[in-house]
Formats: sequence, C-alpha cells, structure tokens
Amino acid sequence: MQIRLFHLENSRSQRIIWFLEELNLAYELIINQHCDTDQNKNSPHPLSKFPAIEIIDQGQSYVLAETAAIIEYLSYFNPKLGQSELSGQQLQHFYYWKNYCEATLIPDLLLKQIFKQIVQRTPFPVRFISKFLKYGFDQGYLNASLQRQMCMVDEHLKDHIWFTGDQLTLVDILMWFPLLAGSQNLKQFEHIQRYLEQIENRPAFKTALIKGQWSASTFQTYWTTA
Repeated sequence: MQIRLFHLENSRSQRIIWFLEELNLAYELIINQHCDTDQNKNSPHPLSKFPAIEIIDQGQSYVLAETAAIIEYLSYFNPKLGQSELSGQQLQHFYYWKNYCEATLIPDLLLKQIFKQIVQRTPFPVRFISKFLKYGFDQGYLNASLQRQMCMVDEHLKDHIWFTGDQLTLVDILMWFPLLAGSQNLKQFEHIQRYLEQIENRPAFKTALIKGQWSASTFQTYWTTA
C-alpha cells in the first residue's frame, strides 16, 4: 500500500503526519500553504479537502478525506493505536473522546474562527454590527461552552496519562489539535498543559512538526485573536 498525503500547513491535517510517524509508515507528503491561490490543484478530493490521502494498492487508486476517517481507515490495517488492546472503561473512554472531539469540541472552536472571519470581511463602515454580533455570541454561548468543555477535559486528564488510560491511542492524535487551539486563551488548565507537553516530547511528534512545516507562532496568532 502506497500513501500520498495532501497536507495544509498549520491545520488539523498535522495530526495525520503525526499519526503516520507514530506508526512508522512510509508516505509521500505534499504540502499546501494557506497563501496558495489555487488550492484545487493540490487536493485530489472533489471538495478540495485537506487533509486527503491517496491510497495506491494492487494497482487501484482511491482518495479518502476527513481526519477521523483517514485515521480510522489506516488503523484498520495498523491497529497499534486503535482499540484492540483496550477493554472495559478504557474502551468507553476511547469511543466517547474520539467522537466528542469531532462532534462537539472542534465545531465550537471553528465557530470562533467563523465569526472572526465575518468581522474581518464586513465593510468597515458597518463592521461594528458584526463585532456586536460576535461579542454577543461569544458572551452568550461560545466562551462559556468552551470553558465548560476545557474544565471537563482537564478533570479527566487529572486521573489519566492519556485519554484512554496509560497508553497513547488515536484518540490522543485527534484531541491534540483542538486542545492546543483551545488552550491559547485558557492557560489555567494545568492537566491539559501537562498533557500537551507530554505530546511535544514524543520523537514521532517532533519529526511530524518538522515534516509538516509547523509554525507555532502562526498557530498561536491565529487562535489567540479568535
């Protein structure tokens, strides 16, 4: 099986690079930058999705997008970071946090960016209107929701080294990005900070940052201004 990964720098697709490095899988990496004006040429997916992988196997070629789908598909063939070695409460944690990540936490984080973009793209004479709407939504729902979620995650990590227990799984690969994004404005969660530092010390993670051309300063600026 040959794997070609189409990666957008400083995005959620960084998780796929880390995942591949943890599994020590061979892959070809094609990097797309946010400043590229014609992204369609750099993603094989019909919706120009990033990340996307192209799989070439036994003469057949097919494309798969969406981070969770890519990770679960590759885990089927490489179960090292999957649920096969888990049981009982570990398995419950695995399924809950895996789905919570993409269904609850990331959508709320993306709403922060959507409202930020609306403000930036509103003509200056009427920009105060979109700023007022963003402020109302942040104060009325989004900030409180994210605060509650980060408290819940921090409380879980107080008693768990990794999300499922004492071993790294694909859940940790998925949860890294939204926790890093959410913690840019919420520094008081000591167990989340410990968890993120633990990830940063992994050799495969360090290699993935280099290969993916990760910029911590760009990431921090993007999320602290949301």
